[in-house]
Amino acid sequence: MTQHDDKLSRDGRRLALISVAGAFSFFGIEAGGAYFGWPNQIMGLLELGIAAVFLWVFIQAFRMWRLRQSEKDG
Repeated sequence: MTQHDDKLSRDGRRLALISVAGAFSFFGIEAGGAYFGWPNQIMGLLELGIAAVFLWVFIQAFRMWRLRQSEKDG
């Protein structure tokens, strides 16, 4: 049981780091696009990639939450 909790804790920390890295990447993309004058198509594609990262984080967090809820229920 303890090893399973440790794995869930590691996975949660990993998701948090990926989420923060995605946020900083988004800010960097916005700043880079404004500074270098990237076209809207490039900016949209890059922002879509960041949105995919956040969607993946949300899905993984939801799966972790469901796993913990099923352990509580027995």
